[in-house]
Amino acid sequence: MQIKSLPREYTTMWKGFAILHVMCHNFFHWVPPFTGENEWDFDPERVMRLIKGLVEQPLECINLYFSFFSYGHTLFIFISGVGLALSMQNRDRSWGIFIIERLKKLYPLMITGFVFLFFYEIVFSGKFIGWYHCREFLYKLLFLHTFNITKGSALSLSGPWWFFGLIFQLYILFPLLFKIIKKYRIKAFVLICFISYVWIYISQYVYQPQAYILLLQHAPGHLPELAFGILIAISPSKKLPNVWVLLSLAVFITGCFFKFLYPFTFLSAVVFAFWILSKIFPFIINKAKRLKAILLHIGAISMILFAIHGPLRRLFIAVSGETFYGRLLALVLLIFTATALSIIGNKLYKWLIKRFDISFKRKTKV
Repeated sequence: MQIKSLPREYTTMWKGFAILHVMCHNFFHWVPPFTGENEWDFDPERVMRLIKGLVEQPLECINLYFSFFSYGHTLFIFISGVGLALSMQNRDRSWGIFIIERLKKLYPLMITGFVFLFFYEIVFSGKFIGWYHCREFLYKLLFLHTFNITKGSALSLSGPWWFFGLIFQLYILFPLLFKIIKKYRIKAFVLICFISYVWIYISQYVYQPQAYILLLQHAPGHLPELAFGILIAISPSKKLPNVWVLLSLAVFITGCFFKFLYPFTFLSAVVFAFWILSKIFPFIINKAKRLKAILLHIGAISMILFAIHGPLRRLFIAVSGETFYGRLLALVLLIFTATALSIIGNKLYKWLIKRFDISFKRKTKV
């Protein structure tokens, strides 16, 4: 497969696909039939539950797939690597300026999510947020929550928000990774993957002093996906051999069954998904105009959807019923509701970005 370029439409549609995957997983892994999520550690029993569920309840295949497979966040890591690398190529800047630019977008997004959580608690729980909410949100603003400062901090307030800690860690490392990969290309990519996998193997399978701190919630566990995104961005004419695709599929499948290959499933899922979507997107762009418009719209508001959908799913899970069709309808209503609310959320987000931009400029002048 020849990778010639990544048009903006592709990257936006990729974000749309990724956030839909995230929302489907975050909904389905909370409703029966439960498989357990193959996200932060290896458990062969989850695969057995997946296979048993597919055999005994084939109609639940959508539920079972999204309940087990949690790879939407890895897709976001990859596309972040692509987008940031393209941006850095067009306008190089220092590490400090880069981090400030990231924070000026990340903090408004987190505050937007917290505002929605505040109103959700008032409307649907009939109570105001208290000290617990403020404390846990402070940990998230400091990006300490994935270290579980208090029990359950990583997933407190809104479970999907654990990703904020991971992505900020990756932002810290990105400028260095970009320079190394830009200079040494595939050699740097292989070295970064090697370091990451050694770290994962030691912490997961040899010695992990704190069992409640999961490495796959932190940057070392997901450096390969970010590095792959950078590599693709700086090598627009590089060939992605078909053998890579076949190998990634084989590694992904076997990694779901065998512990020693499990750490490789995240990168292999991204490689295979990239290949699949690269085949599908040209058709969608040229033939399926309505689907293209939907994916572009959802992709454009993907981060707002990510920030606000977590608490909303509780409401729709509560009314989803006990049938497959009831749960599917509840999921569709969740996506429509979150998309509608994102209109308000996007306006608040953009307003906050302007305020943060003005604030940072004033501090810079001083």
